[in-house]
Amino acid sequence: MIDTVIKKTMGAIEESKNQIYEIAEGAQKEMLKLKQELTQVHQEACELVDKVDELERVYRKSRNHLAHVSKNFRNYSEEDIKRAYEDANNHQIELMLSREKEQRLRLRRDELQIRLKNLGDTVSKAETFITQVGAVLGYLTGDLANISDFLETAQQKQMMGIRVIQSQEEERKRVAREIHDGPAQLLANVVLRSEICERLLDRDIEQARKELHELKDAVRSSLAEVRKIIFDLRPMALDDLGLIPTLRKYLIQFEERNGVATDMKVYGKEEKLESAVVIAAFRLIQECLNNTAKHAYAKNVNLKIEFRKDKLAMIIADDGMGFKVEEALRAGTDSFGIIGMRERIDLLQGTMEYDTDVGKGTKVYFQIPIHPVE
Repeated sequence: MIDTVIKKTMGAIEESKNQIYEIAEGAQKEMLKLKQELTQVHQEACELVDKVDELERVYRKSRNHLAHVSKNFRNYSEEDIKRAYEDANNHQIELMLSREKEQRLRLRRDELQIRLKNLGDTVSKAETFITQVGAVLGYLTGDLANISDFLETAQQKQMMGIRVIQSQEEERKRVAREIHDGPAQLLANVVLRSEICERLLDRDIEQARKELHELKDAVRSSLAEVRKIIFDLRPMALDDLGLIPTLRKYLIQFEERNGVATDMKVYGKEEKLESAVVIAAFRLIQECLNNTAKHAYAKNVNLKIEFRKDKLAMIIADDGMGFKVEEALRAGTDSFGIIGMRERIDLLQGTMEYDTDVGKGTKVYFQIPIHPVE
C-alpha cells in the first residue's frame, strides 16, 4: 500500500518537475526579450536626453529673441514679431513633448528592470526546486523498502512531506518578502540616485555631492538589511564564535526588535559541539523566542543553558499569557511550531517538555545528548 502511494507520488513529482522546466524555459525566453527591449529603451533614453538638452538650448535662444523683439517692436515688422512668437511657442511645445517622452521611457525602463528581476528570481527558484525534486526522486527510487522502515503509516509520510514543502515555501516567501521590501527597494533607489548624480556632475557639484552622501547612506542601509537576512538564514557566528556568543548577539537584536527584556545564564564549561547540535540548539531557542514575540505578549524572557557531561540542557521561560498545548496540537496548524521543534529534537534523540497554561507564562525544557568535539 505504501509503495503504491510512493509510486503515484513519484509520478506526480516527475510531472511537476517537467512543468517547472517549462516555466523556467518560458521565463528565460521572456527575460531575453525584456533584455533586448531594455537595451533599446536605454539607447532611446540616452539619445532623447541629448535631444532634450539641445531643445532646451534652442528654446532659451528663441525666448531671448522673442524678448528682444518685444522690447524693440518698433524696429520689427508685424511678420517678424509673429514669427518670433511662433518659433518660441513651437520650441516650447517640442521641448515639453520630448520631456514627457523621456519620462515615459524612464518609467518603462524601471518597469522592465523590475520585471527582469522578478523573472530572474522565478528562474532561480525553479532551478533550485528542480534540483531538490531530482534529489527526492533519486531517494524514492533508490530503495522503497528503506523508506517504509522509517515511516510507520502512509499518513505520517504524507504529513511529513507536506510539512517539508510548506516549510520550504514559507522560508522562501519570507526571504523573498524581506529582500523585496528591503534590499531590492534600496538598490532601486541607489540606481535612481546614481543616475541623478551622473546628470548633476556637470551642472551642480554641490547638489551632486549631497546626492552622493545620501547614496552612501542608502548603500549602507542596504548592506545592513542583507546582513540581517544572512544572519536569519544561517548565522555565520555559529561557526566562528560558537553557540553562546551567537545567542548573546541574537538576544540583543531580539530585544531591539520586540521590546522584550531577555536574560541568559550559562552553567558549566562551554564545550565545542557537533555542528548539527549547535544549529539545532540555536534554532530551537530561536523558535521559542519567535513564539514569545508573536503569541505570548511577554515582557521578560529568561534563558538558562547548562553544559553537562553528556547532554546540553536548555530552559526558555517567559512571563506571557501562556496556552494549552493540547489545544494547540488539536488545532492542526502548529502555529506554535511544536511539531517542528519535536521533530528536530527527535532527530538528535533528545527530549522536549512544555510547562504552560493560560495566564501562567510558558517554560520549555530541552535536553540534547552531546559528544564534545576535539
